[in-house]
Amino acid sequence: MAGGSMKRLILHRDFRLALAMVLLVGSGLAGVTCHLNRQVARLEQALQAADAERASLAQRVEAERSRALADKQSLVNRIDDSRQREEELRGRLAEAGGSEVRAVRDELYQVRSRLVTLEGERAVGERIIREYGAGVCLIQGAYAFYDAEGRPLRYRIDGSGEKVREADGSVAVGVEGDGPIHSVDAIGTGFLADRRGVVVTNRHVVEPWWKNETAEALAKDGYEPRLLTLRAFFPRIDQALKLEVHRVSKDVDLALVKVELGKRKIPTLPLDGSRRAAVAGQPVVVVGYPTGLEAILAKAEGDVVRQILNAQGVSNERVTEALSRRGLIRPSTTQGHIGDVTNTDIVFDAATTQGGSGGPVFNKLGRVIAVEYATLPAFTGNSYGVPVRYVLELIGERPRS
Repeated sequence: MAGGSMKRLILHRDFRLALAMVLLVGSGLAGVTCHLNRQVARLEQALQAADAERASLAQRVEAERSRALADKQSLVNRIDDSRQREEELRGRLAEAGGSEVRAVRDELYQVRSRLVTLEGERAVGERIIREYGAGVCLIQGAYAFYDAEGRPLRYRIDGSGEKVREADGSVAVGVEGDGPIHSVDAIGTGFLADRRGVVVTNRHVVEPWWKNETAEALAKDGYEPRLLTLRAFFPRIDQALKLEVHRVSKDVDLALVKVELGKRKIPTLPLDGSRRAAVAGQPVVVVGYPTGLEAILAKAEGDVVRQILNAQGVSNERVTEALSRRGLIRPSTTQGHIGDVTNTDIVFDAATTQGGSGGPVFNKLGRVIAVEYATLPAFTGNSYGVPVRYVLELIGERPRS
């Protein structure tokens, strides 16, 4: 009897141990399953966010494509309207009599003059982009902030690998953070001005933190901005070229950067700093990368855009590299007229916006007279360029009078 009781006790104890092990394993599996579910849920959210961001970029690209086509069609329509009006006036002149003849001739002369001007402006724009477009580069950079000990600001990451957010919803950063370095992207335009590899652009393109309120606030807290990358993408060159800051103007929004050209054949742009080069009322052609990548993608085939975005996501660096490899880095041109010329500014009405900063402004003779540096929002109002004589002074050449 005692032996039987002992056996039952041992079996009961073994059963309880086995049951405990099953419960423990089950609990562990449940924990693992919950953890995996959370991970999968976060992954799904990340994928959804990436898809939404790609879709948003694709929509902006399509909007930019429509805007560019509308701008191009606008000039074509004005030329067509002038030609149609010219034909109408010729017919009226053949039938006119008496006092009407002179009035019709005067209007016909005005229409012909306008038509010659429009066709001339279109021809100048086409010649400029054909001869010098390959010398206008997209400049892409990124910078971060460092404390006095050289430690960069990093994102703060929680236990699940997510970025920590402050009470106001902003992403938390700090030198003690263990996440990726907090970097800020910058984009602009530049152009080759010298075969020694001198590229002209704006100071705020190579020093994106210049006159930036957030950067100034961080500087007061002891954080210094530093460039992480600065590179140029030229048309017809299938890779990025590293840029080194050469000189920065202390007076105007200009900077010179150097690039190693090697045996690459990139056209240098002709500079004209004479006062006769920029006259109010004269036409101008602005070349650059307004709206940055969106304008470049807008000129590509829809299928190509989808392939790039699906393969590279919305990373500026990866998308730009993919565009460069495919030979799709090409600047845009817009046309307008000079509104005013001052000692420090050339004011013009050619449409442009963020991303076009640092682009060359050509006169009707196909010579660069200014470097764009500011514009009023959303392609409206006036744009501003630094006169080229400041570029020549920065390079070390005396401007012509």
